Amino acid sequence: MAIREEAHRASVRLEFPLIAEKLQETLGQRLTAYAVGVRDPKAIGKYARAETKPREETQARMRELYRITQQLLSRETAETVRAWMIGSNPQLNDKAPIELLHEESSQPVARAAQLEAGEPLAPSARTAFQSVDQAAQTFIGAAA
Repeated sequence: MAIREEAHRASVRLEFPLIAEKLQETLGQRLTAYAVGVRDPKAIGKYARAETKPREETQARMRELYRITQQLLSRETAETVRAWMIGSNPQLNDKAPIELLHEESSQPVARAAQLEAGEPLAPSARTAFQSVDQAAQTFIGAAA
């Protein structure tokens, strides 16, 4: 089974408090909270201890973040995953993945994580990514 599929299965099957706990261990409360749009980083710990339950939208965003981090953890350490999340990424127009996740734009981050984990993109995703990349290169070339 591919890493992406395993990460997806885990993200939908695990109890939510365990997902919050694992994200807290991997990214910390602040990065996790920022990525999913939670104002109080301490809320992540409360979710992990099952003291409170987030809104459905927040749960969905945390499950997606968990899926992405699990793909990356298949090849990298937690420290490297944190650095990957906050660093500028050329595959994301030099934006940090954490910024796109905060802006609720997880698809490009998921594709970049998939490539980082060494998994090939699906043909349709690869074609779309290449088309955007070629358009960007053309635009940059015309501006020069």
